[in-house]
Amino acid sequence: MSRARSETIGSLGRAPARASKGPPISPTPPQPPREPNRSRLREWLHGAFFDNVGLKFLSMVLAITVFLLVNTDRDREISARVGVSYTLPDDKVLVSDRLDEVRITVKGPWQRLRKFDERELDRVNLDLRRAPTGDIPITPDMIHLPSGLTITSVSPRTVRVAFERRVDKLVEVNAQLVGRPQHGYIVADAKAVPATLKVHGAESTLAALSAVHTHEVSVEGRTESFTTETDVVPPDGVETAGSSHVIVQVTVEEALVTRKLPGVAVSIPAGWAATPASVEVTLTGTLLAVEKARAALQPVVKVSGNDTKARDADVVVEGLPPGIGVKISPERVRIAPTK
Repeated sequence: MSRARSETIGSLGRAPARASKGPPISPTPPQPPREPNRSRLREWLHGAFFDNVGLKFLSMVLAITVFLLVNTDRDREISARVGVSYTLPDDKVLVSDRLDEVRITVKGPWQRLRKFDERELDRVNLDLRRAPTGDIPITPDMIHLPSGLTITSVSPRTVRVAFERRVDKLVEVNAQLVGRPQHGYIVADAKAVPATLKVHGAESTLAALSAVHTHEVSVEGRTESFTTETDVVPPDGVETAGSSHVIVQVTVEEALVTRKLPGVAVSIPAGWAATPASVEVTLTGTLLAVEKARAALQPVVKVSGNDTKARDADVVVEGLPPGIGVKISPERVRIAPTK
Protein backbone atom coordinates (compact mmCIF):
# COMPACT_ATOMS: atom_id res chain seq x y z
CA MET A 1 0.00 0.00 0.00
CA SER A 2 2.84 2.34 0.79
CA ARG A 3 4.51 1.72 -2.66
CA ALA A 4 1.27 2.52 -4.45
CA ARG A 5 0.74 5.63 -2.39
CA SER A 6 4.22 6.82 -3.01
CA GLU A 7 3.90 6.36 -6.73
CA THR A 8 0.57 8.23 -6.62
CA ILE A 9 1.94 11.13 -4.67
CA GLY A 10 4.96 11.33 -6.99
CA SER A 11 2.86 11.43 -10.04
CA LEU A 12 0.53 14.01 -8.53
CA GLY A 13 3.14 16.35 -7.08
CA ARG A 14 5.34 16.55 -10.29
CA ALA A 15 4.41 18.36 -13.39
CA PRO A 16 5.02 16.46 -16.61
CA ALA A 17 8.28 17.37 -18.39
CA ARG A 18 7.90 19.74 -21.25
CA ALA A 19 9.51 18.83 -24.58
CA SER A 20 12.00 21.51 -25.70
CA LYS A 21 11.35 22.91 -29.08
CA GLY A 22 14.26 24.30 -31.16
CA PRO A 23 14.13 26.57 -34.19
CA PRO A 24 12.66 25.06 -37.27
CA ILE A 25 15.18 23.12 -39.41
CA SER A 26 15.24 24.08 -43.03
CA PRO A 27 16.22 21.43 -45.62
CA THR A 28 19.98 21.55 -46.74
CA PRO A 29 20.33 22.34 -50.46
CA PRO A 30 22.46 19.84 -52.52
CA GLN A 31 26.14 20.85 -52.75
CA PRO A 32 27.95 20.77 -56.15
CA PRO A 33 30.85 18.22 -56.42
CA ARG A 34 34.14 19.64 -55.20
CA GLU A 35 37.14 19.97 -57.59
CA PRO A 36 40.40 18.09 -56.74
CA ASN A 37 42.57 20.00 -54.38
CA ARG A 38 45.46 21.13 -56.58
CA SER A 39 47.62 22.30 -53.72
CA ARG A 40 47.48 18.84 -52.13
CA LEU A 41 48.43 17.27 -55.47
CA ARG A 42 51.43 19.53 -55.75
CA GLU A 43 52.45 18.73 -52.22
CA TRP A 44 52.24 15.04 -52.94
CA LEU A 45 54.33 15.32 -56.10
CA HIS A 46 56.90 17.46 -54.33
CA GLY A 47 57.19 14.90 -51.57
CA ALA A 48 57.43 12.00 -54.03
CA PHE A 49 60.41 13.58 -55.80
CA PHE A 50 62.23 15.58 -53.16
CA ASP A 51 61.60 13.90 -49.82
CA ASN A 52 64.56 11.73 -48.81
CA VAL A 53 66.53 12.67 -51.93
CA GLY A 54 69.75 11.06 -50.70
CA LEU A 55 68.07 7.73 -50.02
CA LYS A 56 66.34 7.74 -53.37
CA PHE A 57 69.59 8.60 -55.24
CA LEU A 58 71.41 5.78 -53.46
CA SER A 59 68.65 3.35 -54.44
CA MET A 60 68.91 4.41 -58.07
CA VAL A 61 72.72 3.98 -58.09
CA LEU A 62 72.40 0.51 -56.57
CA ALA A 63 69.80 -0.47 -59.17
CA ILE A 64 72.00 0.71 -62.06
CA THR A 65 75.03 -1.06 -60.58
CA VAL A 66 73.16 -4.34 -60.27
CA PHE A 67 71.89 -3.97 -63.85
CA LEU A 68 75.40 -3.37 -65.19
CA LEU A 69 76.90 -6.23 -63.22
CA VAL A 70 74.26 -8.64 -64.44
CA ASN A 71 74.46 -7.57 -68.08
CA THR A 72 78.23 -7.05 -68.45
CA ASP A 73 79.00 -10.48 -67.12
CA ARG A 74 77.15 -12.11 -69.99
CA ASP A 75 79.24 -13.48 -72.85
CA ARG A 76 78.73 -11.86 -76.23
CA GLU A 77 80.16 -12.29 -79.71
CA ILE A 78 81.62 -9.83 -82.22
CA SER A 79 83.25 -10.17 -85.66
CA ALA A 80 86.83 -9.12 -86.42
CA ARG A 81 89.35 -9.25 -89.26
CA VAL A 82 92.90 -10.60 -89.04
CA GLY A 83 95.59 -10.08 -91.70
CA VAL A 84 97.46 -13.00 -93.26
CA SER A 85 101.19 -13.19 -94.05
CA TYR A 86 103.17 -15.86 -95.90
CA THR A 87 106.55 -17.49 -95.41
CA LEU A 88 107.48 -18.95 -98.80
CA PRO A 89 110.13 -21.47 -99.90
CA ASP A 90 113.23 -20.07 -101.63
CA ASP A 91 113.06 -22.32 -104.67
CA LYS A 92 109.32 -21.99 -105.39
CA VAL A 93 106.85 -19.27 -106.29
CA LEU A 94 103.27 -19.09 -105.03
CA VAL A 95 101.06 -18.90 -108.14
CA SER A 96 97.67 -19.28 -106.43
CA ASP A 97 95.66 -16.29 -105.19
CA ARG A 98 96.81 -14.91 -101.87
CA LEU A 99 94.44 -14.56 -98.93
CA ASP A 100 94.84 -11.08 -97.43
CA GLU A 101 92.69 -11.54 -94.32
CA VAL A 102 90.34 -13.92 -92.48
CA ARG A 103 87.17 -13.18 -90.50
CA ILE A 104 86.84 -14.46 -86.98
CA THR A 105 84.06 -14.49 -84.36
CA VAL A 106 85.30 -13.51 -80.90
CA LYS A 107 83.39 -14.47 -77.74
CA GLY A 108 83.79 -13.13 -74.20
CA PRO A 109 82.47 -10.78 -71.50
CA TRP A 110 81.23 -7.48 -72.82
CA GLN A 111 83.66 -5.53 -70.64
CA ARG A 112 86.60 -7.26 -72.35
CA LEU A 113 85.07 -7.07 -75.81
CA ARG A 114 84.67 -3.31 -75.43
CA LYS A 115 88.45 -2.97 -75.01
CA PHE A 116 89.24 -5.36 -77.87
CA ASP A 117 90.87 -3.80 -80.97
CA GLU A 118 91.37 -5.98 -84.05
CA ARG A 119 94.21 -3.71 -85.24
CA GLU A 120 96.35 -4.93 -82.33
CA LEU A 121 96.18 -8.57 -83.45
CA ASP A 122 99.23 -10.18 -85.03
CA ARG A 123 98.86 -11.46 -88.56
CA VAL A 124 98.17 -15.11 -89.20
CA ASN A 125 101.49 -16.42 -90.53
CA LEU A 126 101.24 -19.26 -93.04
CA ASP A 127 104.57 -21.06 -93.14
CA LEU A 128 104.61 -22.70 -96.57
CA ARG A 129 108.29 -23.61 -96.75
CA ARG A 130 107.49 -27.32 -96.55
CA ALA A 131 103.85 -27.20 -97.54
CA PRO A 132 102.68 -29.25 -100.55
CA THR A 133 100.21 -27.99 -103.13
CA GLY A 134 96.70 -28.19 -101.68
CA ASP A 135 94.50 -26.80 -98.90
CA ILE A 136 96.18 -25.32 -95.83
CA PRO A 137 93.98 -25.15 -92.67
CA ILE A 138 93.57 -21.95 -90.66
CA THR A 139 92.83 -22.83 -87.03
CA PRO A 140 91.95 -20.66 -83.99
CA ASP A 141 95.26 -21.52 -82.28
CA MET A 142 97.07 -19.57 -85.03
CA ILE A 143 95.44 -16.36 -83.72
CA HIS A 144 96.46 -14.91 -80.35
CA LEU A 145 93.68 -13.06 -78.49
CA PRO A 146 93.78 -11.07 -75.24
CA SER A 147 93.07 -13.02 -72.03
CA GLY A 148 89.42 -13.91 -71.43
CA LEU A 149 88.43 -13.99 -75.11
CA THR A 150 87.99 -17.04 -77.33
CA ILE A 151 87.45 -17.68 -81.04
CA THR A 152 84.29 -19.52 -82.00
CA SER A 153 84.69 -19.49 -85.81
CA VAL A 154 87.21 -18.69 -88.58
CA SER A 155 86.27 -17.91 -92.18
CA PRO A 156 87.61 -19.22 -94.46
CA ARG A 157 88.90 -22.21 -92.61
CA THR A 158 91.33 -23.23 -95.38
CA VAL A 159 93.35 -21.55 -98.14
CA ARG A 160 94.43 -23.32 -101.32
CA VAL A 161 98.08 -22.94 -102.38
CA ALA A 162 99.87 -23.86 -105.59
CA PHE A 163 103.58 -23.53 -106.44
CA GLU A 164 105.84 -23.30 -109.48
CA ARG A 165 109.60 -23.52 -109.82
CA ARG A 166 111.43 -20.19 -109.37
CA VAL A 167 113.69 -19.17 -112.27
CA ASP A 168 115.88 -16.13 -113.16
CA LYS A 169 115.90 -14.18 -116.43
CA LEU A 170 117.67 -11.13 -117.88
CA VAL A 171 115.16 -8.64 -119.37
CA GLU A 172 115.34 -5.18 -120.93
CA VAL A 173 114.36 -2.02 -119.06
CA ASN A 174 112.00 0.33 -120.94
CA ALA A 175 111.57 3.94 -119.81
CA GLN A 176 107.88 4.76 -119.52
CA LEU A 177 107.19 8.38 -120.54
CA VAL A 178 104.01 10.42 -120.09
CA GLY A 179 103.01 13.87 -121.33
CA ARG A 180 104.19 15.88 -124.36
CA PRO A 181 107.10 18.30 -124.77
CA GLN A 182 106.42 21.92 -125.62
CA HIS A 183 105.07 22.68 -129.10
CA GLY A 184 107.85 22.36 -131.64
CA TYR A 185 109.84 19.77 -129.63
CA ILE A 186 109.92 15.99 -129.57
CA VAL A 187 111.47 13.20 -127.50
CA ALA A 188 114.28 11.96 -129.73
CA ASP A 189 115.42 9.21 -127.37
CA ALA A 190 114.80 7.75 -123.91
CA LYS A 191 116.91 5.02 -122.37
CA ALA A 192 117.43 3.44 -118.98
CA VAL A 193 120.79 2.83 -117.35
CA PRO A 194 121.33 -0.06 -116.80
CA ALA A 195 119.54 -1.21 -119.94
CA THR A 196 118.88 -4.73 -118.56
CA LEU A 197 118.01 -6.24 -115.18
CA LYS A 198 117.84 -9.73 -113.77
CA VAL A 199 114.43 -10.73 -112.43
CA HIS A 200 113.06 -13.91 -110.91
CA GLY A 201 109.61 -15.41 -110.77
CA ALA A 202 107.50 -18.38 -111.76
CA GLU A 203 108.77 -20.27 -114.79
CA SER A 204 105.53 -19.85 -116.76
CA THR A 205 105.38 -16.12 -116.00
CA LEU A 206 108.94 -15.34 -117.09
CA ALA A 207 108.58 -17.37 -120.26
CA ALA A 208 106.44 -14.61 -121.81
CA LEU A 209 108.35 -11.66 -120.24
CA SER A 210 110.98 -9.80 -122.31
CA ALA A 211 111.06 -6.35 -120.68
CA VAL A 212 110.04 -4.45 -117.57
CA HIS A 213 108.99 -0.79 -117.35
CA THR A 214 110.03 2.04 -115.09
CA HIS A 215 107.76 4.33 -113.12
CA GLU A 216 106.22 7.05 -115.31
CA VAL A 217 108.60 9.86 -116.24
CA SER A 218 106.90 13.12 -117.28
CA VAL A 219 108.13 15.05 -120.32
CA GLU A 220 105.25 17.54 -120.21
CA GLY A 221 106.33 20.98 -121.52
CA ARG A 222 110.00 19.99 -121.86
CA THR A 223 112.29 21.85 -124.30
CA GLU A 224 115.65 20.39 -123.24
CA SER A 225 117.16 16.99 -122.58
CA PHE A 226 117.27 15.78 -118.95
CA THR A 227 118.21 12.88 -116.67
CA THR A 228 116.19 11.53 -113.74
CA GLU A 229 116.26 8.63 -111.27
CA THR A 230 113.41 6.19 -110.81
CA ASP A 231 112.59 2.53 -110.09
CA VAL A 232 111.56 -0.44 -112.16
CA VAL A 233 107.98 -1.70 -111.72
CA PRO A 234 107.91 -5.43 -112.50
CA PRO A 235 104.56 -7.15 -113.15
CA ASP A 236 102.74 -9.11 -110.46
CA GLY A 237 104.58 -12.25 -109.44
CA VAL A 238 107.96 -10.95 -110.68
CA GLU A 239 110.73 -9.47 -108.53
CA THR A 240 114.07 -7.86 -109.37
CA ALA A 241 117.03 -10.00 -108.38
CA GLY A 242 118.99 -6.94 -107.24
CA SER A 243 118.34 -3.22 -106.97
CA SER A 244 115.32 -1.88 -108.86
CA HIS A 245 116.86 1.62 -109.09
CA VAL A 246 117.70 2.94 -112.59
CA ILE A 247 118.59 6.24 -114.30
CA VAL A 248 116.51 7.44 -117.26
CA GLN A 249 118.13 9.67 -119.87
CA VAL A 250 115.66 11.61 -122.06
CA THR A 251 116.78 13.48 -125.19
CA VAL A 252 114.50 16.35 -126.23
CA GLU A 253 115.07 18.07 -129.60
CA GLU A 254 113.33 20.51 -131.89
CA ALA A 255 110.99 18.68 -134.22
CA LEU A 256 112.13 18.46 -137.86
CA VAL A 257 109.27 18.58 -140.35
CA THR A 258 108.55 18.81 -144.06
CA ARG A 259 105.61 20.93 -145.17
CA LYS A 260 104.21 21.20 -148.68
CA LEU A 261 102.53 24.50 -149.60
CA PRO A 262 100.61 24.07 -152.86
CA GLY A 263 99.25 26.93 -154.96
CA VAL A 264 101.57 29.70 -153.80
CA ALA A 265 101.23 32.64 -156.21
CA VAL A 266 104.36 33.72 -158.09
CA SER A 267 105.23 37.39 -157.77
CA ILE A 268 106.25 39.02 -161.08
CA PRO A 269 106.75 42.70 -162.06
CA ALA A 270 103.87 44.60 -163.57
CA GLY A 271 103.49 44.15 -167.31
CA TRP A 272 104.49 40.51 -167.19
CA ALA A 273 102.58 37.27 -166.64
CA ALA A 274 103.83 33.86 -165.44
CA THR A 275 102.61 30.47 -166.61
CA PRO A 276 101.79 28.70 -164.34
CA ALA A 277 100.87 31.58 -162.06
CA SER A 278 101.46 29.54 -158.85
CA VAL A 279 103.89 26.87 -157.69
CA GLU A 280 104.18 24.28 -154.93
CA VAL A 281 106.73 25.11 -152.24
CA THR A 282 108.11 22.39 -149.93
CA LEU A 283 109.84 23.52 -146.74
CA THR A 284 112.11 21.39 -144.54
CA GLY A 285 113.42 22.39 -141.12
CA THR A 286 112.47 22.71 -137.48
CA LEU A 287 108.74 23.01 -136.84
CA LEU A 288 108.91 26.47 -135.33
CA ALA A 289 111.11 27.81 -138.16
CA VAL A 290 108.87 26.30 -140.87
CA GLU A 291 105.75 27.79 -139.28
CA LYS A 292 107.47 31.19 -139.21
CA ALA A 293 108.63 30.85 -142.82
CA ARG A 294 105.17 30.02 -144.13
CA ALA A 295 103.95 33.50 -143.30
CA ALA A 296 106.94 35.31 -144.82
CA LEU A 297 107.98 33.36 -147.95
CA GLN A 298 107.26 34.66 -151.45
CA PRO A 299 108.08 32.94 -154.80
CA VAL A 300 109.32 35.58 -157.25
CA VAL A 301 110.55 35.77 -160.86
CA LYS A 302 113.26 38.27 -161.73
CA VAL A 303 112.72 40.33 -164.91
CA SER A 304 115.42 42.71 -166.17
CA GLY A 305 114.94 45.86 -168.16
CA ASN A 306 116.39 44.18 -171.24
CA ASP A 307 113.69 41.49 -171.26
CA THR A 308 111.18 42.12 -174.03
CA LYS A 309 110.22 38.66 -175.17
CA ALA A 310 108.66 35.59 -173.62
CA ARG A 311 111.08 33.17 -172.05
CA ASP A 312 111.50 30.57 -169.29
CA ALA A 313 112.63 31.99 -165.95
CA ASP A 314 113.72 30.54 -162.59
CA VAL A 315 111.44 30.88 -159.56
CA VAL A 316 113.20 32.01 -156.40
CA VAL A 317 111.70 31.92 -152.88
CA GLU A 318 112.48 34.97 -150.78
CA GLY A 319 111.89 35.67 -147.07
CA LEU A 320 113.15 32.33 -145.73
CA PRO A 321 115.02 32.27 -142.36
CA PRO A 322 118.41 30.50 -142.21
CA GLY A 323 118.37 26.71 -141.86
CA ILE A 324 115.22 26.14 -143.93
CA GLY A 325 115.41 23.84 -146.91
CA VAL A 326 113.16 24.69 -149.87
CA LYS A 327 112.04 22.93 -153.02
CA ILE A 328 109.93 24.53 -155.76
CA SER A 329 107.78 22.70 -158.27
CA PRO A 330 108.01 23.66 -161.06
CA GLU A 331 111.37 25.33 -160.66
CA ARG A 332 110.92 27.37 -163.89
CA VAL A 333 107.89 29.15 -165.31
CA ARG A 334 107.12 30.78 -168.68
CA ILE A 335 107.04 34.55 -168.50
CA ALA A 336 105.72 36.84 -171.20
CA PRO A 337 104.94 40.58 -171.49
CA THR A 338 101.28 41.48 -171.22
CA LYS A 339 101.50 44.48 -173.62
